[in-house]
Amino acid sequence: MTTPPAVSPPPLPEIIHHARGFARPGLEEALGRLQPDLARICGYYFGWNDVDGTPTQQRGSRSLQAAMVMLAAQATGEDPAQAAPGAVAVELAHNFSLLHDDIADGDEVRRDRPTAWVAYGTGPALVAGDALLNEAVRVLAATPRATTAVPVFTDGVAHMIHAWSSEPCFDRIPAQDVILDAYLDCCRGKGGALLGTGAVLGTVLCGKPAHEGETLRRAAHHAGTAWQAVNDLENIWGNTALVGKPGFQDLRRRKHTLPVITAVQSGHPRARELQKLLARPEPDDDLQAIADLLEELGGKSATEDIARTHLAQALKTLDEITLPTAVHDDLAELLQFTVTRRPRRPRT
Repeated sequence: MTTPPAVSPPPLPEIIHHARGFARPGLEEALGRLQPDLARICGYYFGWNDVDGTPTQQRGSRSLQAAMVMLAAQATGEDPAQAAPGAVAVELAHNFSLLHDDIADGDEVRRDRPTAWVAYGTGPALVAGDALLNEAVRVLAATPRATTAVPVFTDGVAHMIHAWSSEPCFDRIPAQDVILDAYLDCCRGKGGALLGTGAVLGTVLCGKPAHEGETLRRAAHHAGTAWQAVNDLENIWGNTALVGKPGFQDLRRRKHTLPVITAVQSGHPRARELQKLLARPEPDDDLQAIADLLEELGGKSATEDIARTHLAQALKTLDEITLPTAVHDDLAELLQFTVTRRPRRPRT
């Protein structure tokens, strides 16, 4: 299979543009409190400035977490502006996780630009990530509902960090020994923890009890699991214009992601051949052959099925909530865009 030609990323749905406007003033305020060098690194990562600090408009976060906070707040029927600090906090935390993840994985490109550790050095990038997480807590601690919001946030971050720290365990054991459900739990934490946290933060910051956001959190967890499955596909076969990273990324590092796990465990007669290719010490020589074999053994299609199943479950879970039609439709669009990167067609 050949890598598809580069294309421009599809347009963002309106809810993402609204969410960015919802969070942007608070994000600017948070970065304004940072030491100037750290603010420049974070602004670069957000796509707001070049390496030297010159203002620019580059590709940044998809703002999924901020959108979830905003829509969960709208679902309460209260003034959603009360939840803006929650949108700021989850966006800060999301970018904290990516800054550190780039270093942990050795990724040199994100969002079509050199990663922060490449542009500024590992130490400064690490500290910039730490600063973002600290600002996230500070933002929530300043709200009238801090006693509820801060524990919701820190529990969500703990869930994400637990998944993040468990991920390398799957690479240290043979792919045939990885328990699929355990890997999917990791996917839920990596892809869905902050998205689900956003659902509850949007609820509690508008004065509602946390349990009123639990069903939406479950929907977000399913969408996050599907998102991570798609990310596993993108990191092998993805179009660089959409992903913002080079192709074959996970194969280069010999990571045991869903396509590899499901292919090795497929029972296909060529599974042993795949294992031997994965064990070779010179990964760049075999990337296309491995990708083709993963597809032949069903690893790609199995991962696509997992993504479809969890997206369908996310939308089904959303239907359990009684919501105004417009809010329901926007949440459904957010869940679908989280997984597919494609906006819904305009309403007719």
